[in-house]
Amino acid sequence: MPALQTDIGQRDKLFNLVEARELLPLVQVITNKHHEELSPIRLRLEKMLSNDPRRASVEQQYEQVVSRWRDKIELLGARVSGLWVVEFNVGEGCLSWRYPELYLGSFRTHDKALSDRQNLTDYIEEFDPDWAC
Repeated sequence: MPALQTDIGQRDKLFNLVEARELLPLVQVITNKHHEELSPIRLRLEKMLSNDPRRASVEQQYEQVVSRWRDKIELLGARVSGLWVVEFNVGEGCLSWRYPELYLGSFRTHDKALSDRQNLTDYIEEFDPDWAC
């Protein structure tokens, strides 16, 4: 049994690059499912007037889908840093993935904003971090 499976349920664990890459396909499946579930709800909200009495109920449905997604991702030990943004803590920062990216290709130090994500390959080549081995 891979060690990663024994860590499920450990919130905000420390990952290495191999562990994060192994977990990414599951993160993508979970995210895709919830993204698809949220799409019709988002469309309904966009078409509603702000004073529509049904709006609160639809907003609650929206929040429930996002909350279920976040809970599942966090149970895997990863962090949710925004809607459809998942990060894997490596200590000095996070390996960062944003739906619908195909692979784990970004890195962000803890003190930087999501908009400041760096190319993962460039970061590894420059700093040669232990977690990339």
